[in-house]
Amino acid sequence: MHKVLIMVAILVGGEKGGTGKSTVAINLAVEFTKTGQQVLLVDCDKQQTAADFAERRNAVEREPALIATSVRGTQVKTIVADFVRRYDVVIVDSGGQDSIELRSAMVCPAVQLMIVPVQASYFDLAPLVTMARLVEEAQLYNNALQVHCLLNKLPTNPQVQVLAEAVDFIQTELQPLGLFETTLYDRVAYRYAAATGESVTEYEQRMKRETKASTEIKSLYREVTRHVKQARTERAKEKN
Repeated sequence: MHKVLIMVAILVGGEKGGTGKSTVAINLAVEFTKTGQQVLLVDCDKQQTAADFAERRNAVEREPALIATSVRGTQVKTIVADFVRRYDVVIVDSGGQDSIELRSAMVCPAVQLMIVPVQASYFDLAPLVTMARLVEEAQLYNNALQVHCLLNKLPTNPQVQVLAEAVDFIQTELQPLGLFETTLYDRVAYRYAAATGESVTEYEQRMKRETKASTEIKSLYREVTRHVKQARTERAKEKN
């Protein structure tokens, strides 16, 4: 992969827990790091899943190393804005709840892309209605904020057809929210990789197994990169 300078922060968050936010954040962080960019993973979640992953990865001296830090409270907005000036890529994992950290990150002008992982079930889709209202409020203070849902942990059983209904609900009922074309499935490779301090692309390559999860993450990386490059362009126009 070639190096693409980012200069805006990517927020991974939402109101519903257990949808795989930290998994998305750490895999994207490693993908960006593998391109030679200076990446900072900011963990704002009290569970510290992303920070623990980085510590586990660095403890076994896996390359490339992943830089991570923990930030809590209302200072997230100010600190992330400062980090963006010092790193090529800043990825913020705010966890799965409506928190001070989530709201502070959403109104930070440096955060111009937010990823909301969500599972394709009623109990996971319903909270997106509240999330849409929260986005509208945040955009009053950060009008550059673009929010896209990521359908995650989809069932691999082809008999379980939930994707089309979830896509329809998000696109017709939740206007402030966009939707990634990429979808991620519930694959054990994600869990095995996290346990060894690897991204799923590294794990599947090392184990010489199927690369379905790797293909998904690489697709998401490309989509995220396109969105961020567009955000950078629009930001540059505003400054000129």
